[in-house]
Amino acid sequence: MRRLLVLLCMLPLLAAPPKTGRARFRIPVWVKSRTGESVAPVTAKDLTATLQGSSSRVLSVSPPGDALITLLVLDLTEGLTRAETAKEALIGETGQLPETAWVGLLRAQDGLKVILDPTKDRTAVADAVRAAPVSGKAGLLDTVETMEGIADAILTKAAVRLAVFYVTDSSVENYREDLTNPVINSSDPHDLSRRFPEQLVQERIAKLQKSLARRQTPLFIVHLIYRSDRMNEAYQNGLKQLAETTGGTSLFCRSVAEIPEAIKKTFETITSYQSVCLELPARLPESAEVQLLLTGNDNEDRILSYRTRFTVGRE
Repeated sequence: MRRLLVLLCMLPLLAAPPKTGRARFRIPVWVKSRTGESVAPVTAKDLTATLQGSSSRVLSVSPPGDALITLLVLDLTEGLTRAETAKEALIGETGQLPETAWVGLLRAQDGLKVILDPTKDRTAVADAVRAAPVSGKAGLLDTVETMEGIADAILTKAAVRLAVFYVTDSSVENYREDLTNPVINSSDPHDLSRRFPEQLVQERIAKLQKSLARRQTPLFIVHLIYRSDRMNEAYQNGLKQLAETTGGTSLFCRSVAEIPEAIKKTFETITSYQSVCLELPARLPESAEVQLLLTGNDNEDRILSYRTRFTVGRE
């Protein structure tokens, strides 16, 4: 991970975080029009915020045109055709990102590894994506907590928009840890592992969800292979929960043809989000509900979609 230190040297070139004597938290927000037409971004003066019923000051709003860092994590271990389709889609979409967007590339298989430090060089991104290996054991569950921690560390240094984006073909059976809850006693018809084979993966997801609820960086997932067996459905539902916990999204592809559109849609979601920085009240329960409201008559045509809950407190 030492290569990410290069990013810390780059951060003074970006906007500094807002000055405040209190703790703050960033919420991803999307602005849409009720009529489906293009709509202007919101500003701090357009918003009022409450956290668990207590008023919260809106310190700043980073609009879609502001600096964006996407930490792209590849977790590709099987299905070469789908992996290559995803790579070509990623190359195409990153090549169309705005000039203010940086892309870093990592791989999650068999441990988190940096392939390319965040850069605006689209050719370097394309070459790195094309050369990324498709092999090893699945690593999303093993690395997502670390990735979110890295992203949040960046957010403490600069007021940028930031996203973690996993592209994965992971199967619950392809992790180094056995998450399949094998039958402990095959002769015992009352063995709970028979009745609840998905229990281990659900417990793992719940633990990660609790940790990610503290994080400020939205998580996005595109899964290249939807699987309909009981274990993988539990796993895929868990991935959806992890993304939603952070205010991000997840898409699952049932065919190769769906992959380019899923990647395109996810990048559109990432580039269009606004980062709203809220000041935390002096007293706040560990789990806080967020409410954002638009003020003024000129905001009647705009609607907000945003993360509605987060956790404060120590790890």
